[in-house]
Amino acid sequence: MNSLSFRLLGPFEVIDGDGRVLDLGPRKQRAVLAVLALDPGRIVSLDRLIDELWAGEPPSSATATLQSYVSNLRKALEPGRRPRTPPAVLLTREPGYLLSVAPIQVDLARFVSWVEDGRRALGRREHAAALGLLDRALETWRGEPLAEFAAYEFAQPVIARLGELRAAAVEDRFDARLAMGDGASCVADLERLVEAYPYRERLWSLLVLALYRSGRQTDALGALRRVRALLDEEMGLQPGPELRRLEQAVLEQSAALDAPAPPEAPAVTRPVAAGPSPQAPFQQASSSQSSAQGSSAQGSFPQAPPGHVSSQPERPPAASPYGAFIAREQELARLGERLGAVRRGRGGVLLVTGEAGIGKTRLAQLAAEEAEARGVAVVWGRCVEAEAAPPFWPWLQALRELGERGRAAARLLAGESADAPADPEAALFELYEGVLAALARSGTPTLVVLDDLHAADAASLRLLGFLAAELHRRPVLVLATVRPEPGREPERLRDALAALTREPGAERLTLRPFTPEDVVTFLRRHDVTDPALAGLLYRRTGGNPFYLGELLRLLGSEHRLDAASLGVPEGVMEVIGRRVARLPGPTTELLRRAAVLGRDVSLDVLEALTRTPAEEVMSLLEPAVAVGILAEAPDGFDYRFSHALVRDALYAGLGRLDKARLHLHVAEALESLPPTLPAGDGTARLPVLAHHFAMAARVGGADKAVGYAARAARQATAQRAYDEAVGLWEKALLALGRRDPARRCRLLVELGRSLRVVGDALRAQAALEEAIALAEDTGDREALVEAVAVFGTLSVWNWRSYGVVDDHTVALLEKLLAGPLDDAHRAALLGTLGIELNYGPRRAEGEAMVVEALEIARRIGDPALLLQVLNNYMIASWVPEREDERRRAAEEMLAVPGLPAAAEVVARVRRMSCLFRAGELAEWDRDLARAGHLLQEVRSSELTAMVRIAEAARLTLEGRWDEVEDLVGELGEVFGDSSMWGLGVVRPTMLYTCRRGQGRVAEILDEVITAASQPQNDPLRPIAVLAALDVGDRELARSLIARWGTTIPDDWSGEFAAVIWSYVAAQLGVPDPSGLYDRLAPYADRLAMHGHGTAGWGSIHQALAMLSVATGDRARALDHARRAHETHLRLGLDYWAGQSARLLDRLRA
Repeated sequence: MNSLSFRLLGPFEVIDGDGRVLDLGPRKQRAVLAVLALDPGRIVSLDRLIDELWAGEPPSSATATLQSYVSNLRKALEPGRRPRTPPAVLLTREPGYLLSVAPIQVDLARFVSWVEDGRRALGRREHAAALGLLDRALETWRGEPLAEFAAYEFAQPVIARLGELRAAAVEDRFDARLAMGDGASCVADLERLVEAYPYRERLWSLLVLALYRSGRQTDALGALRRVRALLDEEMGLQPGPELRRLEQAVLEQSAALDAPAPPEAPAVTRPVAAGPSPQAPFQQASSSQSSAQGSSAQGSFPQAPPGHVSSQPERPPAASPYGAFIAREQELARLGERLGAVRRGRGGVLLVTGEAGIGKTRLAQLAAEEAEARGVAVVWGRCVEAEAAPPFWPWLQALRELGERGRAAARLLAGESADAPADPEAALFELYEGVLAALARSGTPTLVVLDDLHAADAASLRLLGFLAAELHRRPVLVLATVRPEPGREPERLRDALAALTREPGAERLTLRPFTPEDVVTFLRRHDVTDPALAGLLYRRTGGNPFYLGELLRLLGSEHRLDAASLGVPEGVMEVIGRRVARLPGPTTELLRRAAVLGRDVSLDVLEALTRTPAEEVMSLLEPAVAVGILAEAPDGFDYRFSHALVRDALYAGLGRLDKARLHLHVAEALESLPPTLPAGDGTARLPVLAHHFAMAARVGGADKAVGYAARAARQATAQRAYDEAVGLWEKALLALGRRDPARRCRLLVELGRSLRVVGDALRAQAALEEAIALAEDTGDREALVEAVAVFGTLSVWNWRSYGVVDDHTVALLEKLLAGPLDDAHRAALLGTLGIELNYGPRRAEGEAMVVEALEIARRIGDPALLLQVLNNYMIASWVPEREDERRRAAEEMLAVPGLPAAAEVVARVRRMSCLFRAGELAEWDRDLARAGHLLQEVRSSELTAMVRIAEAARLTLEGRWDEVEDLVGELGEVFGDSSMWGLGVVRPTMLYTCRRGQGRVAEILDEVITAASQPQNDPLRPIAVLAALDVGDRELARSLIARWGTTIPDDWSGEFAAVIWSYVAAQLGVPDPSGLYDRLAPYADRLAMHGHGTAGWGSIHQALAMLSVATGDRARALDHARRAHETHLRLGLDYWAGQSARLLDRLRA
């Protein structure tokens, strides 16, 4: 923690650790810090700061001015901070700024804390302690608080409340002194105060009491008469209740007015250091009315804080291995350390982040050069900044650069392996392992550079996530450059980066813009020494190296390298536009066409696109290379735009129609290339063709866009790039529109399948429902069967939200089942219908249908169909009386030959729920460990959520509340990008169980009731009622029962609901305790658990014991309580053993 002290109670000052008063600059700049100091440790938004400073009428330069103030304040607060070292006191935090100091460092916070502590001490009759605290509080005042900011709206309510709080503190201080028998010495001060502040009745009360306790009863009555006359003459009011009661007590000489016996060792009070006059505490006092109103949110007070090792000798790095590189000394030093570690067998992932143009790629290039100099192999993979990239594109490039070492893995990534496993998850795991083995083979230290990771496809991000968990033990370092701005997959990128940084061996280097001093150094390197120009360029570019370089080139080419020059461009796009405009016309036109290709420019494609010989194309591009707009590829004759911003600026300059036409021409040019050319590679060009034809859909490219996108989607599926397959199916549908219903129906079915694979149940449902509607309209029964059958494929939970039965789908399934079907489709549709009926009155009928489907699937012997139908059965039969059958089904699922990893996870979690209820916790632990291991292979957010939810049951059963809290906080991330139903029930159930165990239910009562009020969250309702009882609100509990009823559903939630209702019935007699007892008694030896996990509530004997008490059968209650306690002790469940022990004690009393 820094040693700064912030003083608001008097002239605004900041004192450093050496006692020096810091120079905070002009008043408006000081006001920024004052606003932040009123809320230390809390973010104050940029908008609010601007509003406070300019009273709602900010100039156009307000943001820049504010940022200048912040910069100046940072220099004042941390004068010794090194350049490029992040600030530690005044921080930037979205959406504004934060003063990172402890409340105790702010005198206002200390004052408030000590006043509140003093009042509490008074309430406990600890008068000496109270006096000491109040003295300390009042000593913090050095004068009028925030006086220099009195005209600002943010200060006014704070000043008013501080004045009132200070006045009240002085009154409390007199209270403490009077209680300690110090009445006589208080009289003179109080006389002066009532004269100065005649309308504060509490002061008059204190004066009367001081006079009375000094033996001056007559004077006390005289004071009462004076205040009565004053209020009557001046205000037309009678004294308040306190004064009237006091007057009566004086007249009666009540013993209540006597001072308490003084303490044995009276405290020595210290003088109040707030000024020489007792009136000083009231200088800022407002009326009682303003105190009652309190302060606005903006005037609130801060709260007080309650391995392989290389055998090659490493070459010592040169003194300056990277050459002259400005403002990156720390980053370069860290890169050197990581390269040294990778030679010693310790790799990992290094993310180099920063805004566009900050120098990420240049840093990576320097790292690559140094790596090669140290004997580390280097390979590159560049992400294409468009939707045209094939799946795994950066990894394919890197593996191909590895030569023979990476050939097999590259074939796997490209989908060219003929012997891949049929199971998608197993195939994906084999692929990941193949890439890892290729990178680490032979123990050669290797640096993999992935440039522009923000443009990576989702499949590449997933692969990086897998590798990141393994590379810290291998001599492979992945260096990835990435922008913070949204890229191709913004949500996936954000989630991937967050996950990466948690892996061992992973770290992030963030590149910052140049400082003004760096800009001066940069210009000197270019023989520019005008300091005024340096300041101008810094202000204009914000220290962005690319923008600075582009602007310097432009001004140099225009011979205007002096500060007096006018017309300096406002933005980087304008700079690039002006630079390009200086090129020959044909070159500029060719660059615009090249921009349509993306950042990487193929000479072959340009030749075909322009129908111009390659030599002439190269000649036309020479000027662009000469001025740095384009860079030549190191091998071959292709090009690359010098920066993504250059390409973006050129592309943005095209009109919409021009873009569409050029995309069409590019697509046709690609089609015309022979497959022997790199750009004509059939596998790699499918998504590229799909992209360009899709961009030209309105000008004749739609049909080909559909065809290529569909082919690319199938290719992506073969490559296990399932997320990419989803995007490509969607691209095909967008290009097709609604012109061909039959074709659209088929595409929607494929999209639905892919969405089910990636765990997006809701979007899959929407796609399949549209496909069903189209198939019905066109009479395509085959397509209808295919679409409906996808619903019943392997899934974690019922794909419908809780309580939902889709009557249309039910009717459709029944219609299809009434017609001709082969056995496989009949089994699939019977299983699907069984789940569709699960939440309705025909649940038992649906279960019977799934039993029939199982008989068919077993007879056919198709493992995939058997797994699907077994899973359907475990959902459709999920009622308490089918526990044994569900366990056998899970074990049958686990015994299927060639069991896919995803299916094994599902089967194990389903068996785990049976093991848990049976109290077989050791076996449950083994299944959990196996499922957790499989998740490394499957990497599915849906299955991860399922396993983590199951784990919660064990944590709550053992009363590990801190771990439960951590899991509750992670639930949003755990559910990830899956759209499965349940977070709205799982989180409140888990959190309530935790808070109940901690005795903190009141904190979440409103949240639970609000969540339970949602129709799809019906299983929460008994929990909400019990929560109301937990906080002692029986009336609320009864009103909730009246609103929702007490029906216990006949589904997966019924047993747990009955247990919770038992706790309610034991207190309210509702629901019927006898009926609940009969319902739960057959399952007395089970442990209570919510669904697959979420919460474990100990032995059901515990609930039966309470129900027995409610029915008057004490002997039976004692027996159940004893058996519950024995179960808890046998299983080592300390928390629940404590619960059952207390119940036993009450019953035995």
